[in-house]
Amino acid sequence: MNEESTKKLKVAILYGGPSNEHEVSISSAKNVIENIDTSKFDVVELFIPKDSEFNINDVIETECDIVYPVLHGTFGEDGTLQELLERAGIPFVGSGSVSSGIAIDKNASNKLFAENDLCIPKGQIITKDNPKISIDFPIIIKPVNEGSSIGLFKCNSLAEYEEMQEDIFSIYKDMLAQEFILGREFTCGVIEIDGKVVALPVSEIIVDSTKIFDYKAKYTLGECLEITPADIEVNAAAKIQDIALRCHVLLDCKSISRTDFILTESNKIYVLETNTLPGMTKTSFIPAEAEAYGLSMKELINCLLESAT
Repeated sequence: MNEESTKKLKVAILYGGPSNEHEVSISSAKNVIENIDTSKFDVVELFIPKDSEFNINDVIETECDIVYPVLHGTFGEDGTLQELLERAGIPFVGSGSVSSGIAIDKNASNKLFAENDLCIPKGQIITKDNPKISIDFPIIIKPVNEGSSIGLFKCNSLAEYEEMQEDIFSIYKDMLAQEFILGREFTCGVIEIDGKVVALPVSEIIVDSTKIFDYKAKYTLGECLEITPADIEVNAAAKIQDIALRCHVLLDCKSISRTDFILTESNKIYVLETNTLPGMTKTSFIPAEAEAYGLSMKELINCLLESAT
């Protein structure tokens, strides 16, 4: 075996960042760093403080072979970072700038899904200056470009919506209002293994009927029940996996994605959104689904890094 074949690749792990998911990114990165295969990869940690400007030269100076952006939301997942890496010619884990930008824009991705005959909730963009709702209540309201269910609201009536408007528009200019779909909530990851795109086992999210699956429910112990693999009829699971694959392909995702769904009593499957850099914490869905598929965390990370080479 020659020296070239045994040379380890240098991986720069980018984490932190300016988004509201800064702390989630740190937890995800910690889990990735703890489980990365050090027999194959040398790791350089690049922490991005929440209140500082990112400098692509910091990455270039590491002379890394691959960048793994363990980032979520604004900057890290919206195509901004991806465009900088593309311009610098640095391989990276995850989708490209265009795909990332479309996926995080719920309005744009919903249009793409609808144009390709996928079922999505009825929705509309609302603003503080134009808050009129033209869909039936109850409704779900969320930022157009955000992750981790941050800024998520449920309004059961027009009166409740009017009471909540100050909070709804306190941070974000544009919000997406969608009809509330009653049903069971599922999520399904997609990863690339040896060049093949594979749907992972489906997970179910069970939240108290009086609550919604918002940021608090996602990251507070005991707020919700996450079941992987989901206790669901085989055909329904297969359909969810098939749609997750379709969303991944339609968005032209790379390496990894995770799509969220609602399954109604009549077995109608609604697509909610696709995440291009889903969480990788110890309690995140992707590691749990990968384990159910038969991949350890170390093997999962290997697959993701190999997809970038």
